[in-house]
Amino acid sequence: MIKLNNIEDRIIKEKKILKNKSKNYKKNFLKIQKYIENEILKIEELKKNNSNIIPEVKFNELNIHQEKIVNEVKKRGCIVIRDVFDDDKISKMNTELESYIEENNYYEDQKKKADIDKYFSDLKSGKPQIFGLYWSKVQVNIRQSVELDKSKKWLNHLWQYKDNNNDLIFDPNNELVYADRVRRREPGDSTLGLSPHCDAGSVERWIDKGYQSVYEKIFSDDFENYDPFNATFRNTTQMIESPAVSHVFRTFQGWVALTEQGPGDGTLQLIPIAKSMAFILTRALMDDVDESNLCDSKPARALSINRKYHGLLLRGLVSIPKMKPGDTVWWHPDVVHAVEDMHSGEGYSNVVYVGSTPYCKKNLEYSKKQAQKFLEGKSPPDFAPEDYEVNYKNRATLCDLTSLGKKQLAL
Repeated sequence: MIKLNNIEDRIIKEKKILKNKSKNYKKNFLKIQKYIENEILKIEELKKNNSNIIPEVKFNELNIHQEKIVNEVKKRGCIVIRDVFDDDKISKMNTELESYIEENNYYEDQKKKADIDKYFSDLKSGKPQIFGLYWSKVQVNIRQSVELDKSKKWLNHLWQYKDNNNDLIFDPNNELVYADRVRRREPGDSTLGLSPHCDAGSVERWIDKGYQSVYEKIFSDDFENYDPFNATFRNTTQMIESPAVSHVFRTFQGWVALTEQGPGDGTLQLIPIAKSMAFILTRALMDDVDESNLCDSKPARALSINRKYHGLLLRGLVSIPKMKPGDTVWWHPDVVHAVEDMHSGEGYSNVVYVGSTPYCKKNLEYSKKQAQKFLEGKSPPDFAPEDYEVNYKNRATLCDLTSLGKKQLAL
């Protein structure tokens, strides 16, 4: 764990080290900026022509036209996998989840504990309409489904998962589970968006030695050969302690749509450039950024992407396409994402968050702690200890787990 004391001194020191990795850090940034500019122009052109920007594939065609779709995902850093679950089955699950929330008086509980989770407090719209629930039978059944297991294994194989000695960094065929929350966004809501950000570390991406190794090629003038899908050192990164900071290595973040939703329905937005983190990292080294500042990113908060420093990048922000119940969307942990400020649609915009967390030492250590929380009905270790579900009726328990579910929960 990275300690928060003397963080400004640490930033000043590490920024000097990072600048010195390049022969000319300003030229290095300009080269990266040029690449990003070209990608933004392509996205803007596709937008203008109403063309697909985010790659899509049907669940039953995951292994057809493999090369084309893989190349697109590696460029864009995201994908929509359609029809992972049957529409009717998911619609029933949505109703079941609603009953779980209402019969356990979640809304009353939430009012009492709303100030515990401060992770998004520096983002424009504060806390979104995300429910601190993890162990409903609906969420557990989605996570332990064979459909999701197959999707995640396919996603894991997009990564380079062996190091230079041919040793496994992670096992792409063995998936652990990362219990996450639920989004239920009501129509007409205009307060619950999330401004553009990245999870899995903010200032850590510059000051942590593990992250510095991940991004070595970016800082040392070798951006062309930087591969965001190379997992080397990703399993060694260290975080600053805080609620809702991920302590696992996720190959992809993602969610499953419980309701139909599309642009304008308060849905997800992405900047679909897999290598965009290079721009964010090197931008902070420029002389117009104070030596103890990292483009306004704060420790123990989400990584902030803002107009003052990242205006070029923000031009690439696009809403994901229309989703049907049972469709899924996935994005690389370095891809900037946001939630639309306004839900101007007619129905609830509901999702269950899922992540792809393959088997490795880092993820197993977390899973063992998480398993204990599951047995007690408490919030997982990565999240604020709101612990709503300890005495909830119809919460999933050990007897609701399949053999795959037990394996994924390290039980």
